[in-house]
Amino acid sequence: MRPAAWLLASVLFFLLGVPLGTALLVATIATPASASVPVGPCTIVGADGTLDVLEPLPAPGTERRASLTNPPTDIPAEVLALYQEAATAYRLPWPLLAGVGMAETNHGHLTGTSSAGAQGLMQFLPATFATYGVDGNRDGNAIITEDADSIHSAAHYLTAMGATDGDDGVRAALLAYNRATWYVNDVLTYAQHYATQVCAAEESDLPNGPDSPCPPIGSTAERGLQPAALRGLRCVKAAFPWIQSMGGVGSRPNISDHPAGRAVDFMIPAWNTPEGRAHGWQVAHWLQAHAGELNVKYVIYDDHVWRAYRSSQGWTPYTHPNGPTSNPTLRHLDHVHLSVNG
Repeated sequence: MRPAAWLLASVLFFLLGVPLGTALLVATIATPASASVPVGPCTIVGADGTLDVLEPLPAPGTERRASLTNPPTDIPAEVLALYQEAATAYRLPWPLLAGVGMAETNHGHLTGTSSAGAQGLMQFLPATFATYGVDGNRDGNAIITEDADSIHSAAHYLTAMGATDGDDGVRAALLAYNRATWYVNDVLTYAQHYATQVCAAEESDLPNGPDSPCPPIGSTAERGLQPAALRGLRCVKAAFPWIQSMGGVGSRPNISDHPAGRAVDFMIPAWNTPEGRAHGWQVAHWLQAHAGELNVKYVIYDDHVWRAYRSSQGWTPYTHPNGPTSNPTLRHLDHVHLSVNG
């Protein structure tokens, strides 16, 4: 959401405090989902008590500008709470809103009116805000310069532009927010940072990191594992004692780290329920957060893979080497797979 002089504006944003946004007016209106509250940065719980893990965002492309020289900054606690609240209401991943907020005003640190007239933390043009403005703080008025109203309005706008329609929808929504490919990739770069760093490392319901060494567990799955895989198995079991079934060394029909003792599978109880899926993602995020300590190579879960050696890509879609399948084990729906280096 920047004026026509995109390059100049991107420089002025951080040097002179000139905001970047100019939202484009489109006619479709979106409706927020039913009431729900955040459980953690990466999950939400609906009014009916069911948990839902939000889909990961698409990886950023190569054409970028601001994110090449302006790294993401810490999000003020009150702004983070608004990102999560608005994202929950519209069923968006909150790091998407954080990415926009970082790109536009550094989370509210630079909120002056732009040369094009855009205002507020998420930088709306008054004409666009007149259509998409939301009373985020529920004080009876939608005010363009109020942080809560601005952030909820951005969630409303992005949803209306298709941000809940998969990867292509996210990119289309961001392109509607600002018609520049580099802007889309800047936002996704920032969003990916907050998703991978905050969701994985700071999610409040994740257990502490691994002790050194983690104690033996007396499972047959320990037999034949390489030292890094053995440590991974023991530390995950210590962090998540509810895990009862694990797999270690074994033959696989495809290229795999299991025969060499460099992989472990952690079976997720009740994996086909919302609660089970959320628990599986806790394990996956915990492994991601402690990848360095555990010498993680990659983690696979729930049709997605995270590679430590390509960590900037975040969680990406996973397809079994044999091709698409409905088998829950081959899709890693019923277990979290850990592969280690060495």
